Amino acid sequence: MAKRASLSTFAPAHADGAHVEKSAVSSADLMALPVAGKKKYPHVTVYLPADVVRTLKLLAIDSETRVSDLCAEAITEWLRQKGHARGKTFKA
Repeated sequence: MAKRASLSTFAPAHADGAHVEKSAVSSADLMALPVAGKKKYPHVTVYLPADVVRTLKLLAIDSETRVSDLCAEAITEWLRQKGHARGKTFKA
């Protein structure tokens, strides 16, 4: 098997003399732009021990809700208790 080429070989030839110019578009302008397929709730991945996941699944079945709704509710409550809740709060 051939050895993979170094990533430095893929750099453009003008990279050494490049300079950065300030853009006329601010980051606030970029955040205001609509994004195709933008979801109401952004995706977050949390890794939990197997026994915690099992407990969450059992609680979700018992309360006839989704695990993600339980997690969102718990995180929202935690943020509210710590004084970090802002804007709209999660309601399942």
